[in-house]
Amino acid sequence: MRDEIREQLCRHYLFASLDDEQFDRVLCGVQGLNVQEGGHLFHFGDQARYFYFLIRGQIQLYRLSAGGEEKVIEIIAPGQTFAEAVMFFKIHAYPVSAKAVLHSELYRIDMAIVIGMLQESNELCLRLLGGMSRRLHGAIQDIDQLTLQNASMRVIQLLLNSAPDGSASHYNLEWETPKQVLASRLSVRPETFSRILQQLSRKGLISVQGKTVEVLNVNALQRELDWTN
Repeated sequence: MRDEIREQLCRHYLFASLDDEQFDRVLCGVQGLNVQEGGHLFHFGDQARYFYFLIRGQIQLYRLSAGGEEKVIEIIAPGQTFAEAVMFFKIHAYPVSAKAVLHSELYRIDMAIVIGMLQESNELCLRLLGGMSRRLHGAIQDIDQLTLQNASMRVIQLLLNSAPDGSASHYNLEWETPKQVLASRLSVRPETFSRILQQLSRKGLISVQGKTVEVLNVNALQRELDWTN
């Protein structure tokens, strides 16, 4: 079991160059978790003692609006960590809530052990800060999209950004994430999200069959984005 955990964690930038002694210390604070769809890992304001590595499934990080609606901040995919930035907060409390979108398997990692290692290793600090910087850059791009793009542009951008690497002029997307979660991530209402997909389908740019979206012409979809901009 420890070898399996080591093999999975060592693929992540934060753990990739740990020596055997450091990895053994980390493994002492790792616990496997299974969370059913809709189950919570933590809520906004809870005391933060752990961060997480997602093995399988999908986790949404969200805040509640004044009206009680969930606003999705980020959707976590397998192979990603989350909540590690809380280690640098003066008050160790989670700034968001975390809920499983799908049945999920995770590793829960003790922050106190990693904080101790950070205090001993400048290299480990730099790797963690590098990863946080990439996340911050992504967050800035998200803010730009939410403030500078209209709803149609955000949906088209999602379709384009979801393209598999090295895809041809068309590709299929299998969306396991519920549409209401995707809509919240884009700051549009679910009915607006569906209506935009229908408009793009009528224009012959995409085809929607259940949870499968086929992008029929990437170049035409990009032109639609440029025209909408």
